[in-house]
Amino acid sequence: MDSFFSSSTLFNIVLAVIWFISGIRDFQGKDPLIKLPFNQYVRDPEYRAFWQKKNGVFYMLNALAFLILAFTPVTSLVYRILFGVAIGGDLLYLVAYESWNHSAD
Repeated sequence: MDSFFSSSTLFNIVLAVIWFISGIRDFQGKDPLIKLPFNQYVRDPEYRAFWQKKNGVFYMLNALAFLILAFTPVTSLVYRILFGVAIGGDLLYLVAYESWNHSAD
């Protein structure tokens, strides 16, 4: 008999919690946990404020979606709809980010 918490479910839960915490930190305007040398957050405070709020909401919504997906059977219609909405939202967010990021070019 398989246990309720398989290793993949536990891994999804841990990643969702980390993603949610990261989203809350971004939404509150705190510094990133990892300082990267190519991060534009340090150079441009307006850029940082603009994208931190949007990234915070993005991370929190993804964390909630994938946390729900961890407990939903893969064969159910709810899983397919939620997964499609999450992937579609991520793609739209990526297109919006890239178009804004390169709008000055």
